[in-house]
Amino acid sequence: MWLFFLVAWVVLLAVIAVFAQQALGYEIAHLPAWFAGLSAPQRIATGAIPVLILALIAGSAWQLSRQDRSLRTLRDRLRRTREDVVVAHALQNHLDATVQHLIESDPREAVSALHDKLGETERRALLQQGRNESADMHDQLAEIRRRQQELREMVGKVADQRRAVEPVFTEIRDRQNQLERALHDLETDDRRNNLADRLKDIARDVSALLTRVSAVQDTFATLNQYREDLAKSHAELAPLRSNDAGINALIGELSLSHDRLEKSIDELETGGEAPLGSRVETLSKNKSEIEQRLARIDDNFNVLKGIRLDLEELGQRQAQLERALADVETDADGKTLADHQNALNVFVLQSRQRLGALQATLATLNAFKAELSKSQADLIPLTAPVFGIEAMIAEVGATRDLLEKTVGEIEASAGVTLASRLDMLTRSKREVEDRLARVFENFNALDALRKDIGGIFATIRNSLNRIG
Repeated sequence: MWLFFLVAWVVLLAVIAVFAQQALGYEIAHLPAWFAGLSAPQRIATGAIPVLILALIAGSAWQLSRQDRSLRTLRDRLRRTREDVVVAHALQNHLDATVQHLIESDPREAVSALHDKLGETERRALLQQGRNESADMHDQLAEIRRRQQELREMVGKVADQRRAVEPVFTEIRDRQNQLERALHDLETDDRRNNLADRLKDIARDVSALLTRVSAVQDTFATLNQYREDLAKSHAELAPLRSNDAGINALIGELSLSHDRLEKSIDELETGGEAPLGSRVETLSKNKSEIEQRLARIDDNFNVLKGIRLDLEELGQRQAQLERALADVETDADGKTLADHQNALNVFVLQSRQRLGALQATLATLNAFKAELSKSQADLIPLTAPVFGIEAMIAEVGATRDLLEKTVGEIEASAGVTLASRLDMLTRSKREVEDRLARVFENFNALDALRKDIGGIFATIRNSLNRIG
């Protein structure tokens, strides 16, 4: 960049010199004599002007080169920053995909449903057990406290493991960034061309060379084919130029055949008992006689056709007679005698079926009557005042009131109902179990991320080994 500005300054000075020579009439050849005629202060002032101009040009070039170096450094830093951002973005996308996979495959809903079902079952079982015997309530509370203490200890261990894993993740992330930079430096040459671009250039050059070689080979094959075709055509023309079986010999044979054919035609026209014209007239007469005989045959054929039409008319009259007989056998509704007979048979069968259905209905009604009589006899003991339904209902109501009173006394002991205490313990248990499940899930997610990052490092190491 600074070289361009230096050349621009030189060009500008040359343009000024040419302009001074052409427009103002100054001669460049007279400048040394003019400079020698000046006094010492004027020479110093005149010499200072070019020195200042050169110093200005040098200062501008130095400043431009410095700005160019700064700009190049900033571009390199910006490129590395972009690469780091791309790598970080790719890693973040991978982590997001992993987290999304963990979220999608999270069995929390199924586990919570199982916890709900288990809690509901335990609540119902504890309710029934508390109704039967409420002496072991303190033992259950002690068991719950013991389980809560175990859960607290387990949560503390998991938290310690989590705090120990955090520095490992930070170190792994730093190492991954260093490896990404090292890979980028290895893949980029002095001209900032990566391996993929260089391979593409080489592949493009090789493909162009292969294309040219294949074109030359195709041209050579085409020329060989043309040479073979020309040799073959030359070989095929050799028999045609021979004196014995060539074109000239064939023309001579055709001329001889033409002469013999003309001679044979003349013999046919003049040979025989009569000339050819008389024989043609005889054949014409025979043709006329044959046409007359054919006309007589046509007349006979027309006679036979009339006989056939008469026979067809007789057939039509026979069909009309058959239709008239059928109309006589059919009534106004279009039914024949056979149809009437079939209708009578159907009516007889339907009458028999209806009679059988009436008999079955009568038997069913008699059975219903007997069952109603039996049911009425069975209802008499149920209406009795001592052992009947009303007495049984009153006894069940008294037993229900006694049970409600006993259950109310059991549940209202110590000023707090048993159901509220059990619900409170159940909720605390569920909260502790949910927190523990979330801690384990987070630890498993961190372990999976650590394994994924280890796989990425192994892949990078293998790539470095293949490149090295």
